[in-house]
Amino acid sequence: MIIYNESRAQFLDVFHNCLKQRLVDSFRTMTNSVPADQSVWDYEYGRLASVLQSAKVDPEIEVAIEYHLSAAGRWRIDALISGNDGLQDNGLIIELKAWDKVGFTDGEGLVWSPLQGGKACEHPALQAKKYKDMILRFNEDIHKEEIGLHSSAYLFNLHRREPEPLEAERYQSILKEARLFLANDAEEFRDYIEAVVPKKPKKDLFHILENGKLRPAAELIHRVSSMLEGNDEFLLIDEQSVAYEQIRFHLLPTKAKANRQVFIVEGGPGTGKSVIAVRLLAEILKQKRMVLFVAPNRAFRETLVEQLAKGNNGYREDGEALFRSSWSFYDEDYEKVNRYQVLIIDEAHRLKNSAHMYKGKNMVEDMVRASNISVFFIDETQRVQWYDNGSIAEIRKAAEKFGATCHTTFKLSAQFRCNGSDAYLNWLDDVLQIRETANFDSWGNLQYEFRIFDDASELYEALNSRNNENKARLVAGYSWEWPTKGRGRGTTAAHVQADGLALPWNFDTGNWATATDGITQVGCVHTSQGLEFDWLGVLVGNDLTMRNGKVTGDPERRAKTDASLKGWKKDFKSAAGNPQLQQEVRDRVDSIIKSTYKVLLSRGRRGCFVWCADLNLRDHFKTRLALMDRKSK
Repeated sequence: MIIYNESRAQFLDVFHNCLKQRLVDSFRTMTNSVPADQSVWDYEYGRLASVLQSAKVDPEIEVAIEYHLSAAGRWRIDALISGNDGLQDNGLIIELKAWDKVGFTDGEGLVWSPLQGGKACEHPALQAKKYKDMILRFNEDIHKEEIGLHSSAYLFNLHRREPEPLEAERYQSILKEARLFLANDAEEFRDYIEAVVPKKPKKDLFHILENGKLRPAAELIHRVSSMLEGNDEFLLIDEQSVAYEQIRFHLLPTKAKANRQVFIVEGGPGTGKSVIAVRLLAEILKQKRMVLFVAPNRAFRETLVEQLAKGNNGYREDGEALFRSSWSFYDEDYEKVNRYQVLIIDEAHRLKNSAHMYKGKNMVEDMVRASNISVFFIDETQRVQWYDNGSIAEIRKAAEKFGATCHTTFKLSAQFRCNGSDAYLNWLDDVLQIRETANFDSWGNLQYEFRIFDDASELYEALNSRNNENKARLVAGYSWEWPTKGRGRGTTAAHVQADGLALPWNFDTGNWATATDGITQVGCVHTSQGLEFDWLGVLVGNDLTMRNGKVTGDPERRAKTDASLKGWKKDFKSAAGNPQLQQEVRDRVDSIIKSTYKVLLSRGRRGCFVWCADLNLRDHFKTRLALMDRKSK
């Protein structure tokens, strides 16, 4: 989506009059909102206009402003110039920054920026390079039409120092692919524009960007296949393999049809939904069909990106483009723009109808509307936030709304986590009083180690002793405050405190699930859902208690920073005078708190260690565990 584009002559004319207002109006018309950075538009684009004014280029070269590479506006190119260098048409990507300070920070490809009082950001040249690479990875017509793409960054307020941090050795591989221009380099930047886009383009680059055929590049197809090869985490076992072949048989021949197609795969924790989903992604890519993997959980996406990159940062860009947030499709419609042939939606139960920064109305509908084929992997018992609305009924409703054929639901039942014990998950349901179940008191036999600890520090010591392969993690519920600041790597803060144990929540940089120091941090349901570990420690907070023989979730004992239940008080108040509706709200709150802990308690493959803040609940677990031990002997 391009917010604004005109010829150089028109751009310069409009800039001197009302460019900012034109941009504001276009944003409101096309996205129903205006970005917060509108305050610097006049300044930033004024500096670009100044360089373009002095450049000896054809007045008919094209200038685009605020080109969105995704519907959600996550990737926005500040400026894109289309021209011809005398041999071929070129597109010049320009990342504009008004920074007057910059320095080093932890993290490859990152710099310290003056934003928000100082924070880590990507190197501006790396941003520009990523935009270029993303277009080249997916837009087939850019290659077919032989259009060259070039990337650059212009920091017009930053005067070069000796040595210049942005040009340090650690960034040289980036600067070979994206040019960097500082305040001292205005003339060099002008010369660069004159060299790359001096003449009027022969082809309409912007039309090709907006409407070009999207297909995954061969390099990306190969990379995803390599990600699966020899990786035990993506092996299909028994029922998983059978289910995958059945889904594959029905889905893969289903190419573009007059009406949309919807597939649903239902399965509980550990049944292999994510493994099957990733395998399907690889198979569809091999057919050179445009497919994206949608995962609402950011931590899970980051882990998949790491698996794809395997240490090669260049491939992180592929992963970030391939593994998408569910926020990104609110304005997509396959019938209007045949962009996404297939969407694979993992953890579909986490799709929402309301969320911070989400501009749509219903993510389930977004998925169906945006694609020709949508494949939903779902477990309705894992909804852990108030506005999670992903359900089979909601998917079928969306399919009907958009005239899609909704195929018979595929069901996965065999358990491949928790040492393959279906009975363990049934036991959790029964112990947490989520539902009454049978076949729940015979899962022991030393196959799965489940222990209740009276001392949280002892739990941590036992867990840490099993972290030889970095496959042990500690998680907790939301009874402890979750600060938005003060979670940087190396912090001495101890956000989670229990029985003398004091550790920080997971750091806000890096991936807690795979980081070598992940065991020194505490994860939560949002950083662990969709993932699994060999050994898991779970701190159950005061929000889950045992009173008069009843396990109850208490929203008042959750931390004030907890947003997962945001909205329940409003709904409870709205139900005033209707006891039945108010009880439904209470039951929903109780269900979310219990589901949160079930998700946490079912992440371990080999064992789970548990500490409960509520003594009665701790005794309840011990009693039920002792009963199970007697029956299993």
